[in-house]
Amino acid sequence: MINLHLHTNKSLDGRFDVNQLIKLCESENINYISITDHDTCDAYSDIKDYNNVKIIPGIEADALIGKETYDILCYGFDIDKINDWSKIQYTSIEERQTKIFNALKEICFKKNISLNEYVPYSPKDEYAHAAIFRMLDDNFKDKYNLTKVGDLYRESTINEEFPLYLDMSIVWPRIEDLRDVIHEAGGLIFLAHPYRYGEKDVDELLSQALPYVDGIEVYNENTLEEVNHLYKFSKDNNLLVSCGSDFHGNERHNDIKVNLDEKIQEEIIYWVNKYILK
Repeated sequence: MINLHLHTNKSLDGRFDVNQLIKLCESENINYISITDHDTCDAYSDIKDYNNVKIIPGIEADALIGKETYDILCYGFDIDKINDWSKIQYTSIEERQTKIFNALKEICFKKNISLNEYVPYSPKDEYAHAAIFRMLDDNFKDKYNLTKVGDLYRESTINEEFPLYLDMSIVWPRIEDLRDVIHEAGGLIFLAHPYRYGEKDVDELLSQALPYVDGIEVYNENTLEEVNHLYKFSKDNNLLVSCGSDFHGNERHNDIKVNLDEKIQEEIIYWVNKYILK
């Protein structure tokens, strides 16, 4: 079994440390794994002994396609090179989220959008957009139909017509720049979970990503119909395919196993062995 989308506590919303996660994968007979923490490879330096898994270097990097932020899974690169680069590009979680939070707060101040700061913001414990969403007045949320954090992050603050539009190039690289860095370090890049970007049309997104990516994550809590659609697109466009459960060990992402057709898993294992574990 294979799972190429796993998070440790080096991600803000991850629960397990890397060695706990590896042991869990071994106990579930998951033989090929990738630790894909958000914008960092720090967990790899903490790995101790392991026997029954093959570990593919990975990171889930934020990048911009146009003005919109997407999650890009990167595999098979030189870990030291990419970890050094990521520390400069993304800085620390706390620095990055503080920068986003302060930028959004400044927009609110300039546009007289009230915020309730009764519960102060801690970048170690909460994403910046989540904090702003929590602090926004209910009337403002109702006016712009903001029912959850994803409405603010995935759709609203990337819209230049929205009062809280924020150019996320303050923290994220362009996808073409990310691609070049990963390729130069010997790796490959994949668009993560195409069906999890709010109201974004999947076919439009796939077409936008096509010039830049080496592959598509065809399984990440997807229905069979969605998997088949992504798989067909990948095959029609000579892209590799990947899969993962997006495990965080929390209430939302707690499935360590990948419920994907064995033939597709075998296809993924084939390119992993051919291009990465050669």
